[in-house]
Amino acid sequence: MGSYPKAIAVGFGIVGAAYALMVTTRLSPELKKEYEIVKADQARRQAFSDVLKRAAADPDPMWIKKETPKNP
Repeated sequence: MGSYPKAIAVGFGIVGAAYALMVTTRLSPELKKEYEIVKADQARRQAFSDVLKRAAADPDPMWIKKETPKNP
């Protein structure tokens, strides 16, 4: 039974050390801007990929205009 308190203490120590490391090392504003640019680019690429997947799933060519059903 003596190993459980040690394991819990070591676990809290690891989590505490990781938190202290996170707090002490902060991102610079330049890195934050770069991260936001990369994140926006990934979102744009994902949106484009979704459009391509929808177009590939549709058997009709893109240039044929489909009529949308009108609500009565």
